[in-house]
Amino acid sequence: MTSFSIFEKLIYSRLYKHICTNNILAKEQYGFRINSSTEAASYDVINEILRAMNNRLSVGGIFCDLKKAFDCVNHEILVDKLQFYGIKGKFLALIQSYLRGRYQNVLIDKFNACDDVSSGWRKITNGVPQGLILGPLFFLIYINNLPMTTDSDTKVVLFADDFSIIITSPNQERLQTALNKTLSDINLWFKAIFLSLNFNKTYYLQF
Repeated sequence: MTSFSIFEKLIYSRLYKHICTNNILAKEQYGFRINSSTEAASYDVINEILRAMNNRLSVGGIFCDLKKAFDCVNHEILVDKLQFYGIKGKFLALIQSYLRGRYQNVLIDKFNACDDVSSGWRKITNGVPQGLILGPLFFLIYINNLPMTTDSDTKVVLFADDFSIIITSPNQERLQTALNKTLSDINLWFKAIFLSLNFNKTYYLQF
């Protein structure tokens, strides 16, 4: 195990303990959490649909996917959210040093040439490291208040960057109004934090 891996695990352990101790993560989030699963998220969605149908309500579901979600996490917004959730002082400075000062370039392998082609190095100001344990946890914090952007007649269920929104209303007309408002609200919220829906993988179903 490298010294970097140890360093990352120490940050993860302390951050995850703070999140759990203070009950920070939204109960609607099932992704990357201990004692949680896709089965539990699916059960929550199905249960909400059946509850609405049993009560003779109109019910529809928006099943969403985010476009390049992990790559679009803005570091400044993430740091602000960490501060909001009580991460301060030297520990916050440590996380900032982990996020900042990273660079990337693109290497093109030219099969029929002697030399590969490489772009120049550019500083990374967005995105959380993927393939490492801290990236998913940072992302959960980044989108943690998504359920708060919707009205009381909607149920949000998240699994990392995939999420479902179940909307219930007494009749079809009010369901359509609620659907349009919900889509508008979440789109505005995502734009504010530099995320966007992947409309090629986002679907609406009425039950």
